[in-house]
Amino acid sequence: MKIFKTLLLIFVGLPLLLNAQTAIRIPMGQNIDKAIELPVSQLVEDIQFIALETNANCFMDRDISKIELFNSRIYISDYKYIYKFDLNGKFLRRIGKQGRGPGEYSPNGFQTFLIDKRNQQLIIFDLVSQRMIVYDLDGKFVRGKSIDFLPGPMEWISEESFVISNLNFTYENEPWRDFYILDREAKTVGKNKFMKQHDKSYGIVIYPPIYYTYREKTRYKNPHENIIYDIDGSKKPEPVYYLDYGKYEKFSDVDDVQVRVKNNVGTNRANPKSFEKIGLLGLSETNAFLFIFYVHQEQRKVGVYDKNEKAFYQLIEKETKLYGFKDDLYGGLPIFPENGIREDVLYTHFDMFQLKEEQNRTSGLDPVLKQIVESSDENDNPVVVIAKLK
Repeated sequence: MKIFKTLLLIFVGLPLLLNAQTAIRIPMGQNIDKAIELPVSQLVEDIQFIALETNANCFMDRDISKIELFNSRIYISDYKYIYKFDLNGKFLRRIGKQGRGPGEYSPNGFQTFLIDKRNQQLIIFDLVSQRMIVYDLDGKFVRGKSIDFLPGPMEWISEESFVISNLNFTYENEPWRDFYILDREAKTVGKNKFMKQHDKSYGIVIYPPIYYTYREKTRYKNPHENIIYDIDGSKKPEPVYYLDYGKYEKFSDVDDVQVRVKNNVGTNRANPKSFEKIGLLGLSETNAFLFIFYVHQEQRKVGVYDKNEKAFYQLIEKETKLYGFKDDLYGGLPIFPENGIREDVLYTHFDMFQLKEEQNRTSGLDPVLKQIVESSDENDNPVVVIAKLK
């Protein structure tokens, strides 16, 4: 029986081992304390700062899930609403509204959105009601469709279909399906079977599945494994990168939260045992770098894998000890692609109170950025940063 169990573990774990061996190894855990400073001018040729209008109809939370530019309009979400602005930051409208009726989404019910450029529409998935909801770009409800899984982050993989995570997959019966491929009508055209390791415990995680695009390819990382895959929908995902966490790998199975139930009331809190766990928040990529936005030791950090040097570093501005590329163009806060890179454009945002602090710290702000800061209140909506890559 012991021999049988050993063979079973080897058989089940072998595909994951082979995937790690065929992917490019990134020595993340071994070099997590190494830091470099790089100027943002090495990466971008132009930066646009857009101060978003602030009023009662568009007052945003500071946690921004997505920023996308399309047809000279900015679409931005804060997990509660989707907002539409022009390139001067003028608020135009909110897309849809909260509720439980047709065309309405639940409070905190969606992870992100997709823009259907061909049909001039916007797609979200309501987590609570498990529905796809489609609007036109002026926020008018077009249609809805129920689905049979718990929807999470998503990304286009072709002109006809997109991939979307199943957030409930570790709690379902086997075979585990960690993502689905759907067409524009939310019809399932593909599923991915997650290769479960029977010798591994899968803890409660707070970190999301991650998708990003690079050279017209969609890439994916599941929070339960360290491999980044290519997805195209016509074949099995292909391993591209293996994140080697080194001595921190033993913390990967630790629950991020502790759940307690007392008198039929459930509560949760951060698990202190997860302090050394590496949790990924975002990925993006250029020809020279793979950017890794992650949490470690209760800090949000930015790592960069230099493809030419085959080395991993923290990306940090030495003077302020803040993470990101040193802004040697406008003298502002360090810049990194927190909200992704799409079509050679880097997206991120700054909270206004952070910019106010930077203004007080330095006299080196470019007049363009200085005027934005001086004319705003520290509680105003964020400043969107759109940077054109070289």
